[in-house]
Amino acid sequence: MMTRTQIFTAGPSGAVWLVGLLLGLMLLYACGADPAPKLNPAQDAFKKAALAIITQETKELMPILDRPDPGPALQANIDGQFAQGLKKGKPLDHDLAVLGPDAVVLAWRTPDPEDLTKTHVGVVGQNYSKFTKLNPVYQSGLIAGFEVFTQYGPGLGLCAPMRQGSNLKGVLCLGYDEDTLIRRYKMDKEQFLQIDFNN
Repeated sequence: MMTRTQIFTAGPSGAVWLVGLLLGLMLLYACGADPAPKLNPAQDAFKKAALAIITQETKELMPILDRPDPGPALQANIDGQFAQGLKKGKPLDHDLAVLGPDAVVLAWRTPDPEDLTKTHVGVVGQNYSKFTKLNPVYQSGLIAGFEVFTQYGPGLGLCAPMRQGSNLKGVLCLGYDEDTLIRRYKMDKEQFLQIDFNN
C-alpha cells in the first residue's frame, strides 16, 4: 500500500489511485444509506394525484386566507367543489379541510365512504394544536401523511403547509377512508404510510 507521501509524489498514477479511493468510499457510503422504498405503481399514481390536488387546492384556497374572516368563504368554496363534483358525476372521495396557522379548523367537508353523494360538514373550530402528527407540517414545513380514526373507522390524513414565502398562512388537509383507499386506489394503509410526499 502506498504511504501518504507516496500518494502525493507518485505523479499522475498516484492521483488516479487517490480519486479511485475517494469514489470507492463514496459508493460504500451511498450503499450504506437507507434508500427511500421504491413505490409500486398504485403508490406512485396515488402520490402524483394527491400532490396535484394539493397544488391545485393551495392555489385556489390560499388567497382566501388573506381575508379578515376567511372561514365562511373557505367553507363556501369547499362546498362548491363537492357540489360541482356531484354535478359532473365525479364526487370527491376525500375530506377537504383548511386549518389556520394556529391549527384551528376553518373549513371542512367530508364524504360518506359508503355513499360519496352524501357529505357532511366537519368540526369547524376544532383545535389541533396538540395533535403531534401535524408537527412536521407546522414545525418543519413538510407534507405529512398519518393514520387517523374517524366516525367511519380507520382513515388516513395528508396535510400540507400553505406558505407565502416564509409565512405560514394555513394548512390544507385531505382525508381518505381506508376502505375507499383500498377500493379506489388499490392501496392499503401500510402502503400509504410508506409514501414520502416530500421528494
